[in-house]
Amino acid sequence: MTFKEFAKKVSEFETPKVKKYIYESPDKGKTIYRREFNNYNKREKIMEMISLFDYLGHAAGPELGLKVATAAGKAGVMKETKKLNHKGWDKNVNLYPKSFLDLYFKGGGLNEGTNGKQLLKG
Repeated sequence: MTFKEFAKKVSEFETPKVKKYIYESPDKGKTIYRREFNNYNKREKIMEMISLFDYLGHAAGPELGLKVATAAGKAGVMKETKKLNHKGWDKNVNLYPKSFLDLYFKGGGLNEGTNGKQLLKG
């Protein structure tokens, strides 16, 4: 096969289309969605930020809160805070990615060598 024949065959291949995404958060960053550019019908939840109280269904207490915060810091997991004023509690609480809390509490292999990129893959 000559170079011209090869070049003609290659030019007939379809070029792969690169998908472009828009990232949106209707609740100021607590939940993040992704959708394809110009596609308003389908969106995918990427990350949900949640407090220990919301995750566990009860107050975690300072000891457990410190353990979770330490593990998140060692793993490089991003956290956020929000002001909570509820039944005498008027302080900031930490929010963590739900995927991180799943790994921490359900024994998903969370250890000091795990980094945030590994934790947040879907």
